[in-house]
Amino acid sequence: MKESTFKYLLEKYEKGKTTSEENALLEKFDAHFIETNEATIFQSQLHKNRVQSEIYRFVKRSTAKTPINWYKIAASIIVLIGVGLSTWFAFNPKETISYILIATNENEIKNIVLQDSSVVTLNENSQLRLPNKFPSNSRHVILNGEAYFKISKDKKRPFTVTANNIITKVLGTQFNIKMDGNIISVALVEGSVDVKGLQTSKVLKPNEKINFNLKNKKIDTELFNPKEELLWMTKTMTFNNTSLLEIVKLLEKKFEVSIDLENSILNDVKVSGTFANQSLTSILMAVTKATNLTFKHITKNQILIYNPQKKTEK
Repeated sequence: MKESTFKYLLEKYEKGKTTSEENALLEKFDAHFIETNEATIFQSQLHKNRVQSEIYRFVKRSTAKTPINWYKIAASIIVLIGVGLSTWFAFNPKETISYILIATNENEIKNIVLQDSSVVTLNENSQLRLPNKFPSNSRHVILNGEAYFKISKDKKRPFTVTANNIITKVLGTQFNIKMDGNIISVALVEGSVDVKGLQTSKVLKPNEKINFNLKNKKIDTELFNPKEELLWMTKTMTFNNTSLLEIVKLLEKKFEVSIDLENSILNDVKVSGTFANQSLTSILMAVTKATNLTFKHITKNQILIYNPQKKTEK
């Protein structure tokens, strides 16, 4: 790809006239610039500090009236550091990469086997953009929504996932990424990942989760239960003398609703049963029938379980 072609694409993007394929090429630059070792771009620490100051002033001007536009920022970087541009143009010049988009609908989950034998489980209402063939020195995909990644090890080609400017970099591991409005979460199940975002870099340990709040620019980490975190992947739920309170928590996590119990007496009611790929309504009907209880929708996503034979405690 020639430098003139790249600048031409940037000009088209700023006018809103680029195609999806051309946008994919620009995103490739985005990923490569972030992944490239700083030493190949910055001539010295002083050079790096000067460039960062110039970019900051540019971003401040650009976002005074409009949202951040990464490609415009990339254009300013090109002007500021030509060496970075020449590095990118030298990046596999003979490799032509086209991108494909895989999407899921409501109540649809897809298992995707990548060409490197990695497996991605894509949750409902999610999208994954990936090259039809990974280049010789990198593996990069773009996620919108939620997905579980089981990545094959390849020391020569780190695997990166970009989710709304939050970048997760791995060699081989298993982790879950979820985008929920302004909150982006990365939960590590096995191995190690380096997560970058909001000017922070964090190496996660197994069963550790990091949450980025893009609205208020806050970051927090917490421990998590993989069984609960990955409930959306579970087709079969089995309860063996399980308390109603625990069942409610699991159903809230899996179906993303709020379920209230009428009073604390119902917390310890025990339930047993197996539910294979059933809807929330079907599960609630079975659970409440078995316990002589009932349920009703307060709102679309808020449910109350109560005893119809007794008045609600106040």
